[in-house]
Amino acid sequence: MSSDYAVLDAPRAEAEAARQEFLTCRLGGEHYGIDILKVQEIREIDLVTRVPHVAPYVRGVINLRGAIVPIVDLGLLFGFPEPLPLEKASVIVLNVDHRMVGLVVAGVSDVVALAEHEILPPPELGDRAIGRAIQGIGTRGAATQEEGGASLLLLDVHYVLRRVREERE
Repeated sequence: MSSDYAVLDAPRAEAEAARQEFLTCRLGGEHYGIDILKVQEIREIDLVTRVPHVAPYVRGVINLRGAIVPIVDLGLLFGFPEPLPLEKASVIVLNVDHRMVGLVVAGVSDVVALAEHEILPPPELGDRAIGRAIQGIGTRGAATQEEGGASLLLLDVHYVLRRVREERE
């Protein structure tokens, strides 16, 4: 009898395993998703050490337990006209391939799990930074239900790290 239950639970287990989780955050009027496996921590900061001659979207660096982490204003990276006030923002610290970067966002919401079929390829958005930074569009989850059908823009964190690295060289 227990083997019957195992057979019934197999599709559910496969569906759960095929889901990818995203930390949702706000920037401007939109909701973005970041692969939860790339997120090291979420923190508040109000002071960064400025670094001369870096891109305008690099707000500076912080010392995070001995690691120097560049802090990137995601809005400025995407071409928003004004920087986010640090005292009102959240910083999502990403750790990708042992490289860290902090993303300044307006706020962090929750975690949304998306199945493969709920992630659509990004539309052609041209050569602007925002278009290249979107790896897909999430079509369900907490953000879409609460905002009446709005989609979740899924960030390509590797693109963001490449941009920061390019500016250093």
